[in-house]
Amino acid sequence: MIYILFSINKLKKRSLIGLKSVCLHIKCLFVIKRSFILFFLFLFCSLNSIAQFNSSELGSWTMFFNQTRFHSKWSLHTELQFRSYDVVPNTEQLLIRGGINYHLKPTVIFTGGYGYIGGYRNDGEVFKPELSEENRIWEQVSIKHTSGIIFFEHRYRYEQRWIRRGNSTNYKNRIRYLVRATIPLGKKEISAKTFFLSFYDEIFLNLNGLSLDRNRAYGAVGYQFSSTVSLQAGYLLQTVGVSTKQYIQVGVSFNPDIRKND
Repeated sequence: MIYILFSINKLKKRSLIGLKSVCLHIKCLFVIKRSFILFFLFLFCSLNSIAQFNSSELGSWTMFFNQTRFHSKWSLHTELQFRSYDVVPNTEQLLIRGGINYHLKPTVIFTGGYGYIGGYRNDGEVFKPELSEENRIWEQVSIKHTSGIIFFEHRYRYEQRWIRRGNSTNYKNRIRYLVRATIPLGKKEISAKTFFLSFYDEIFLNLNGLSLDRNRAYGAVGYQFSSTVSLQAGYLLQTVGVSTKQYIQVGVSFNPDIRKND
């Protein structure tokens, strides 16, 4: 009798574990399905918008990002972005940015750094004499959290900008807020050999007069090759004032960890 009761209790526990596992799989499938629906709606709307634009209104960004971890609390940030007026090279901006990160904890990172942005004329050539030049100091905090299998990032950035056009230089302050959602496909988290979707929206506010500078909305498909290398290909919609321009984006991230036992 005791053996029978023990067996029944054991079967109940197994059933509960099995039920929980089934529920978790259903939840994951629901999130993935919903993510696919949102992504394809975003893609459909984007392609529909592209169809209404002429080719000169579709540009491209090619980007490289690097975070090199050399200490449990510190890492270096570097990035290079080539921004083109058109899909083919026609230089709009060249952005070089670097900084140092302080990892307060795994979900909170403080960063300070310097950026250089060269602006060029829309003349069909690459690296003609610059139309403008900007030297920028920036500080930010990045806060991350998860909800189910969705990874969220909130980034708050403050910029001090020296912008030169011709013989005059203007100083401006700007704040930016970015919220990003990243969703692994087929897995519970992003690890090696994982496809994922990534979406973000970023708002820019000028503090000189407190006005809206621009807004960026982005959607992409990515692939995590290894713990250090990932690739994203996506679509960016940037609105400046009453003007909106679309960009195809391709970005590579390389984030090595060179720490020894520190």
